[in-house]
Amino acid sequence: MFRRRALYTLLCLLATVLVGTVVVLSSISYYLSIDYPAYITEAEVDHVLNDTQHTLPERIPRIIHQTWKSETLPVRWANISQECRDMMPDYEYKLWTDASAREFIAQHYSWFLDAFDGYKYPIQRADAIRYFVLYHYGGIYIDLDIGCLRPLDSLLVHPVILPRTIPVGVSNDLMFSEKGHPFMAQTIHSLMSFDYNWVLNYPTVMFSTGPMFLSAQYGAWTSNHPTTPEQPGGEVRILPKSLYGKNAKPDEAPHSFFSHFYGSSWHADDAAFIGFLGKWGKGLMWVGLVVLVGGLIRLAFAPRQKSRLPRIAGYDVLMPRWTQKNGRWYLDLGWFALPASGITTTPPSPITLPSESVSDEEDVQLLPIYDSRSTSPTPSDISLGVDGVASTHGAPGGSMLDRVRRAGNHVMSSVFGPEDSEPPSTPSRSRRRRLRSRGVLFFLPAFLSPETQDEVPAIPFSPHARTSSYSHVHASHLSATAYPPEKQRYAEDLERAGLLPVADTTAHGRAGSSSSDAESSSSTAC
Repeated sequence: MFRRRALYTLLCLLATVLVGTVVVLSSISYYLSIDYPAYITEAEVDHVLNDTQHTLPERIPRIIHQTWKSETLPVRWANISQECRDMMPDYEYKLWTDASAREFIAQHYSWFLDAFDGYKYPIQRADAIRYFVLYHYGGIYIDLDIGCLRPLDSLLVHPVILPRTIPVGVSNDLMFSEKGHPFMAQTIHSLMSFDYNWVLNYPTVMFSTGPMFLSAQYGAWTSNHPTTPEQPGGEVRILPKSLYGKNAKPDEAPHSFFSHFYGSSWHADDAAFIGFLGKWGKGLMWVGLVVLVGGLIRLAFAPRQKSRLPRIAGYDVLMPRWTQKNGRWYLDLGWFALPASGITTTPPSPITLPSESVSDEEDVQLLPIYDSRSTSPTPSDISLGVDGVASTHGAPGGSMLDRVRRAGNHVMSSVFGPEDSEPPSTPSRSRRRRLRSRGVLFFLPAFLSPETQDEVPAIPFSPHARTSSYSHVHASHLSATAYPPEKQRYAEDLERAGLLPVADTTAHGRAGSSSSDAESSSSTAC
C-alpha cells in the first residue's frame, strides 16, 4: 500500500511538472509570437539599395552606441568595434561607461536614478542605459561581441528594428530606434515595474532588463498597436535570422549584416544549467512523458491487494506484526518498521515463533485480528460498523446476478434519474461501500504498562451482548476487591443498604430451592 501511494504521489508530481511546463511554454510562445509581415525581407533591403532617388527617408540617426565599464576596451572587443567604425566612418560613435551612464541618468532621467543604482548586477545597468540613450538620441546599439559585415544604411528607413532570438521573442544585443519613439518610451517606463529579484543571476537579468523583458514589451506593443494597410509590418520591425546571422549556419545567412562572437561575459554558473535545459529540455520532456505513461499503465493493470485488516467504523485498522528480514526482527507498524533491540534473532515478545524460517521474510501477527470472513455475524458486530463484515458472500462483488442488477440500476438511474421510492436491498452495505476511510487506528503492544500486583477476579464473558450472563454479573464472583480502589471503601455500606446484588446459587441449586419452596408452601396449605 505504501509503495502504491508513493508511486501515485510521484506520478502526480511528474504530471504536474509536465503539464505546467507545457502550459507555461505554450503561453509564452503564443504571447511572444511574431507575425510574418513584421520580418524585414531581403527584397525590402534591395528595394532601399536600388532607391537612387531617396524616396524613403532615413528615420534612424547615424549614431552607434556601445557600453563598457571603462574607456579602455579589451583588445578582442576593441578590434571588432573598430572594424564597424571603419566600415561606416560617417556614423557618430558613443561609448557609455559606468560613470558616464550614471551621470546621464542623473542629469536627464533623475526619476530613475534610485532604481538604476539599486540594480544588483552591473549588466542590468548596462541593459537599462541602452534603452534610455536610444530613446534620447536614437541610433543603433551594438554589443561589443557583434561585428559588422555590411553597411547598415539600408536599415535606417524603419522606425524601430529588433532582432529575433531563439527560442522565442527578441534580443536586446542589437537595436535600432529613431529618437523619441513611443515604443522606447514604453520600454523605459516599464523598467521599474519589472524590477524583481528571481534569486538566480540568469532569470533575474533576463526578466528585469534583458531579452525576456524586451520581448514582453514587444508583445504588449503589438497587442495595443495593430497593423494598418499603410504599415502591414507595424512600427516595430523584426530582423530575421537570415539578416541577423546569430545562431545561423553559414548557408542560412549568406546576406547577414552582422557576425557574432558570443562573448556572454555577464553569464554566471547558472547559465550553464539554463543552456543544458535549452539543449536537452525537449528530450527530458519526452522521457518524463514515457515514464508517466508507463507508471499509469502499471497502476491500471497491477492487481489490487486486498487488505488483510478490517475497518472499524470507517477507520483502517493497522495491527503490529513481527517481521523477520535477513535474520533480524522488525516491528512492522504498517507504514514503517522499528528494529528490535539487540542483535538476537528472536523477537522480544512473549509470542512463540517458529524456530525455522522458510523464507527471508516472515510475518508473525502480534495481536489477534477479528476474522472478517465469519459466516454468521452477530447483531453487535453489525452495529459496530465493521466494513465488509456484514456481507455473507465470499466474493467482494457478490454473485453475477447481483452485478448485473447493479449495472442495470446504474444505467436506469443515469437515464431516468434516481428512484427515491425504492430503497436499496441492503442499505447498510451500500452505505458502507460508499464510506471513505476516516483515518487509521494503530494498535500498539503495551510496552510500558506497569504490572499490577493485585489480581482481579475474572468476570465471565459471553460473546452475545444481550444475554443475561453478560449483562448481569453473578454476585458470587464479586468481592470488595472486585471493585475499583476508589469504590472499595463504600462496598460495606452498599452491602448493608441492600444495594449490592444478592448472591445466587447455581442453576441446579436454584431449581432445588424452588422445589423446596413449593413443598413448604404445599405443606402449609395442608
